Amino acid sequence: MRRKRLKLFLGAVAMGFIGCASAIAADDDADKTPMEKEMKIVSTKLKELRKMKKEDKAYYENGAKAVREAHEALLRSMAFQPVLVKDMKDGDEKLIALADSRRLMGLTYANLCELEVAYLKKDEKLIGELASKWKSLKKEGHKKYTDD
Repeated sequence: MRRKRLKLFLGAVAMGFIGCASAIAADDDADKTPMEKEMKIVSTKLKELRKMKKEDKAYYENGAKAVREAHEALLRSMAFQPVLVKDMKDGDEKLIALADSRRLMGLTYANLCELEVAYLKKDEKLIGELASKWKSLKKEGHKKYTDD
């Protein structure tokens, strides 16, 4: 009888921890802007590429799919302004920042479309070049328009 109660108690404690963890995770998502949520999808999909094994039969197909889902999320995110730009005082500096932000997003979108084509063509050299280019665009955009 005691064992049964102990198991029941420990199970309840475990469920409480799981409930708290999911509530914290859900609350964390609530704080994110729509642009941040879409960019999180982009990041997650592109991180999947690093985990894929080239020996896998579906490597190129799965890579193309992950890149496609990333650039679709990037396209959705382009409807929004980076918070750092949105919070700027109106004027020329803000207009320039908005235009530059759109430029970087557009270049990144085009790069990811090219990367999808490279996966579909199974061109490993081009995949490497475009991945490198994407990383530098990401770095430039984050340096300018995020407070990470």
